[in-house]
Amino acid sequence: MSGAPSVERELALSHLGYVAFAFAVPLVAAAAIEAGIALLSDVWGRARLVVLGEGVLAASLFFTASARTPEGLALGLALAGAASGVSCGAAQALLVASSAGGADRAMVRWSLYSAVGDVVAPVITGAAISLGHSYRGALEAVAAAASLQCAVSAWLLVGGQPVRQPATDSEGPGEPLGVALARAIRLPRLWAWLFAAASCTLLDELVIALAALRLERAENTGAAVATAAAVAFSVGAVVGSAVTDRIVERISAPRVLATSAALCALSLAAFLTTASASASCAALLVVGVTCAPHHPLAMARAYGELPENPGTVQAVGQIFVAVDVVAPLALGVVADRFGLDVAIGCLLVQPAVILIACLLLRPCRRGARP
Repeated sequence: MSGAPSVERELALSHLGYVAFAFAVPLVAAAAIEAGIALLSDVWGRARLVVLGEGVLAASLFFTASARTPEGLALGLALAGAASGVSCGAAQALLVASSAGGADRAMVRWSLYSAVGDVVAPVITGAAISLGHSYRGALEAVAAAASLQCAVSAWLLVGGQPVRQPATDSEGPGEPLGVALARAIRLPRLWAWLFAAASCTLLDELVIALAALRLERAENTGAAVATAAAVAFSVGAVVGSAVTDRIVERISAPRVLATSAALCALSLAAFLTTASASASCAALLVVGVTCAPHHPLAMARAYGELPENPGTVQAVGQIFVAVDVVAPLALGVVADRFGLDVAIGCLLVQPAVILIACLLLRPCRRGARP
């Protein structure tokens, strides 16, 4: 997001063109590729998919940095998105399958480290651009880091294992792929929890973008204050993930989800009533804290519906990429027609979805985690 002006300037893109080539097209293409490979991850060795994904990610980022056309940018980002999704999905499946404490804490810790990355990444990108580099320099730096990570992962996860070694019991499927997919399609609880997890995209980049615009335009503050608001939300997400990691084993996950959803709705409403930049940043910090448990614990519930086949769960979840594509466009239309406050108010749908899911989807008897 912080490199958007550099991308638009160097590729001569309009705002709509930037959204299309940098987000919408790559997102849909990556989701299709990732869904297919996620299904196969329950058959192939997941450790190898982690390494393969990181390698392709590094190559794709180098390609994206050298692209001179919008189409090249979209292709590179699509490949990078798919590679990142495959690598992260395989790593997440390994983590969930091997976690003695269950998926709840594993997913919360995954979310915690992701939130730390969300704080660090914009700072690195912004620093690269402020030092006179374009977005290409930032992409090349990330590609170099991904190459290093690929080498480390290959050493730690694959090592000297034979390339065609069958998956271990912790990696292999509990049933044939076709049977698992057919069963997943017939699990309404799985679909409901995946939809709840997908709704969390509303309180991620979208809330940061809308809040920054509100502060910078509606309250006539400078860009620095808008940046501070974005950082406040990201720091709140880190704090919320850390707190959830501490309490999720003492309090049932549905209670954590329901309580955080109610508090999240209140803090988001409080943000809409603030009249000062400092109060807005404080409210966004609380929104970040209270929404942090939503995605990891909702995904943990989804994994619990088909525990032997996490790759199948991830593949089915790719269907809800439509939420990632449609939500920004819909909220943009609302903001243009009715104002930023109304658009931000629409984000209350997210904690409402989580709260409804908690009330309607009681833990099932065949092993859903409480």
